[in-house]
Amino acid sequence: MRIWSIQPEALYEKLKIEKVMHCDPTQSEWITECGFGSAYDWIAEQMKVRIGSPPKDVIYPFWAWHTIEWKHQKPDLRRMEFRGYKGNQVCLELDIPDDMVLLSNEDMWHIVLNDGYYGDCTNEQEMEVEEAWFDSLCSDDQISVKTQSWEKIFEISPPYESTWV
Repeated sequence: MRIWSIQPEALYEKLKIEKVMHCDPTQSEWITECGFGSAYDWIAEQMKVRIGSPPKDVIYPFWAWHTIEWKHQKPDLRRMEFRGYKGNQVCLELDIPDDMVLLSNEDMWHIVLNDGYYGDCTNEQEMEVEEAWFDSLCSDDQISVKTQSWEKIFEISPPYESTWV
């Protein structure tokens, strides 16, 4: 599978020398500074369940792009998603065996990052009903239902009535 990963130039230089790279959680501001460690723990566990155990000493995955605007294409670093990166970045084109990749919906990943519930509503009225139902659950049930809802991020087909199609 061809995918693209946006990485700091320094990591690319290290890769050229060492010929291998792993995610160093201490170098990830998303994990260390933004408080998203539990979301990354969850996705790492999902990867174990869905594609198997990681290589020795690997804790978290590298993120890569497979699809932009529902098209399999190389990311354009001028897009909004990439403007907040610090320092020089490179786009690495990778060919990875399919069984070593877990595809997810990047937009919906933000629900997991923000510890939210991924509902099924399609309009504001349904959202109000679903929100009231969710709020009526005891906190243990809310956690269980919320965590189960995150599995929908692995549904990677465009929505039927998408403006992106």
